[in-house]
Amino acid sequence: MLRKLNDLKGFTVQGKKKELGKASDFYFDQDHFVLRYLVLETDGWLKQEQTLISTDEIEAVDYNKKEIKTAMTAEELENGPSLEKNKPISKIMEEKVVKYYDWPLYWASSTPGGVPTIPAGTKMREKLFDFETLTDEEKQEKEEELDSNLRSLNEISGYEIQAVDKSFAKVKDLFVDEEDWLIRYLLIDTRKILPAKKVIIAPEWIRHISWDRKQVFIKKSKKEIKNAPKYKEDDAEKLVDREYEKDLYDYYDEPEYW
Repeated sequence: MLRKLNDLKGFTVQGKKKELGKASDFYFDQDHFVLRYLVLETDGWLKQEQTLISTDEIEAVDYNKKEIKTAMTAEELENGPSLEKNKPISKIMEEKVVKYYDWPLYWASSTPGGVPTIPAGTKMREKLFDFETLTDEEKQEKEEELDSNLRSLNEISGYEIQAVDKSFAKVKDLFVDEEDWLIRYLLIDTRKILPAKKVIIAPEWIRHISWDRKQVFIKKSKKEIKNAPKYKEDDAEKLVDREYEKDLYDYYDEPEYW
C-alpha cells in the first residue's frame, strides 16, 4: 500500500511502554530512494529534543489513530547518541546511532534490499562502502568528505522539477510503499502550467538531482508529462491505484516494478 509521507508527519510515535513523541520528518537514502528513518520530536522530555528511529523498528501504522507503533523504549532513546537539532546527519553520526541500536548496516551491501541504484545524488555509493574499513582516526579526518547519503522529506519538498526541455513544477510529496519502505513516486505540483492536474514521477525516471541548486532533473519532456494519464487522488485513502499505475507505465513505456 502506498502512502504520502507528509500525511505521516505529526503522527504520534508509540513506544513499547509509552508515547515517545511525534514524527516531524523522514530521511531517505538518496542513492536508492529507500526510507531509512523517521525523525522523532520529543517535546522536551529527551535532552537532545530530536532523534532518529529506523524504519526497521516500525511495527505498524494506524491511520485512524494517527499512530506509528514501535518496540522502542524511552530508556533506549535516553541512553542513545545525541543528535543536533536541525543539523545534517554525518556518516559518522549515523554509524554511531545504527551501531548503538543494532540496526542493519544497510550501506554494507552494494545493492541494499536488492534495489537497483539510480543516479539520484552527487555522492556515489562506492564512496561509502569503504567506510567500515577506516580507523577511528581516519574516520574523523574524513568526516566532512564522507557526507551522509541521507536526505529528508522536508529538504526535498519544494525542489524544482526540470524536464528535458523546461523547468515547470515543484516536488510536493513522496509516496512510500509500507511493505518495504521504498519511495515509489514523487508527487509533483504543476499548478502554474497545468491547472487542476496532478502528476507523479517514479524515482527510476530521475536523471540527476542537484542538491545544491535544489533541482530534480527527469528524463521526460514537458509535453510527455502534460499528456500523461491524469492522477486522481482518493481524498480518504491517499492511495495510488494499480490500474492507474499500469496506464502510467504503459504511457511512458517503462518497465513495471510489480
